[in-house]
Amino acid sequence: MDEAPPPKPDNSKLRFIDAMPRPLLVVFALAGVAAVVAALVFIIHPPESATIPVQDRRPPPHGTLSHDVGRLVPAPLPSVLPSLPPACSAFASTVLKVGPAGAVRLRAVLADVCRLSHGGVPAELTTAIGGLKGATLRFAAFQRAGVESTADFATRTIWLNLKFSQSNLPIEEVAPVIVHEGWHLAHLNDAVTAEQELGARRVEVDTCRELISADTWPRWCTDARTLTDLPVARAIALLVSAGYRS
Repeated sequence: MDEAPPPKPDNSKLRFIDAMPRPLLVVFALAGVAAVVAALVFIIHPPESATIPVQDRRPPPHGTLSHDVGRLVPAPLPSVLPSLPPACSAFASTVLKVGPAGAVRLRAVLADVCRLSHGGVPAELTTAIGGLKGATLRFAAFQRAGVESTADFATRTIWLNLKFSQSNLPIEEVAPVIVHEGWHLAHLNDAVTAEQELGARRVEVDTCRELISADTWPRWCTDARTLTDLPVARAIALLVSAGYRS
């Protein structure tokens, strides 16, 4: 009797990984590891918005605003505004039109600025701090992404980007932004020209140097330093190219 032929191997159950040549398998494995590493690097260190020129980070004025933020949506307010004593006499007339947590936060910011109001700082910074007298501080969402603040000359209101209300952002990083707008309010009767904006950037840098360690400066501090480190004529020319009046 003839013997039955041996059964044919069932290749339908052969896994793809077993059929892959060993060198190709190694290549696929390394590519997978590289992709995972690249994804982690992107998450931990996302690419910076270096494509936006420093002179364009704060848009030129629009209407009664020192900086054009597009559509401005005020943060909601409680039915009764919190009442806190002023951070110091320099801000006795400064109004915090925010919720309870925001009021505590902004009062702490102004307390930092109070230390600068006693002198020993550049004269321009003293002028900017004086511009905060009688001002109102509020939070708002801006249509334009990345803009820190704007001042409404009609109401002497400084509108701060809503991100500054978040507790995970150090309070000392808010002060330079407020002082920047204080400079504009101190020159309420003047147009926001490129020269005036450069002055606002200078007092912003001064505040950053006084209150924040240089190795932990936020983006708005480094932006202001980059611009103010340039020769004055060059810095003004860049601001004019961004839309500021000469």
